[in-house]
Amino acid sequence: MSQAASKGFKGSKGSKLLQSLGVLAVVLACVLIGVVAFVPIAGARPGRGVRPPAEEVNLRPPPGMRSKSVSFPWEGRLKNALKLQESEYVRHVNEYSESGNFYGTWELVQLLERAARRVAFRMPGPRLSVGELSRHEGGAIPGHHSHENGRDVDLGFYMTLADGRPYHGFAFADFDARGLGTGPNRMLRFDDARNWELVSKLISDADARVQYIFVSDAIQGRLLAEGMRRGATAGLLARAKTVMMQPTEGHPHRNHFHVRIYCAPADRPNCKDRPPYYPWYPGVPPSGQYAAMRTPL
Repeated sequence: MSQAASKGFKGSKGSKLLQSLGVLAVVLACVLIGVVAFVPIAGARPGRGVRPPAEEVNLRPPPGMRSKSVSFPWEGRLKNALKLQESEYVRHVNEYSESGNFYGTWELVQLLERAARRVAFRMPGPRLSVGELSRHEGGAIPGHHSHENGRDVDLGFYMTLADGRPYHGFAFADFDARGLGTGPNRMLRFDDARNWELVSKLISDADARVQYIFVSDAIQGRLLAEGMRRGATAGLLARAKTVMMQPTEGHPHRNHFHVRIYCAPADRPNCKDRPPYYPWYPGVPPSGQYAAMRTPL
């Protein structure tokens, strides 16, 4: 091979080598960019990224999964019940885990999952603590006067330790008007922000319509004050004040929310409601008139 040919051959090999190195550099750069793109943002929970949850997810059950709430919550039954499963956003309160009474209508279970996702997206950290819903086929449950047809649920408060760290308790915990835990739970604090976020989502849901949230007067006052601090609309505050109430007899509900939803239209007339029928009642009240709402102030 001549000297000129030899130089040409070496030049060709060098050019190819440089081209290969260039391609390799581009590939490595793309890989690095991809890695950086998937590094979790500070405060974001693994697997969730930073996208908000879908607000209108699972509003209608798939064929063959239509639950049926029968009669009133205090003398009813439940057909084709849906179980509220534990998840990234929801936990069963330990005290009630063995009972297994975590069944409800499709509407109630989906309401809880949507509300828990909303709170977790807005304020990542703790999960929604859920007590008992209903038995698989409804009927009486020891310790409850209702919860018989899949439309009632007990929800534990979001709470923190004194230093602000979220806390999951074995059981529900009592709080006073100052938001301080009582008795053996003095180290706990009522989480005004998360609990207001939960209530506001429950009462404004597009599918499951909340009739009652039973909770103590003192806790109601804290939640309405939090809503006003955060700039909630007068309509939302009025709805919250209307729906929240302390029971007139028995348990004042200082340690949990008791939530009840109206019958789904598809479950009527076998599913039965009683007044009050507020403006968000899904349908026309039997009397043709809606109940008046309470002013938030």
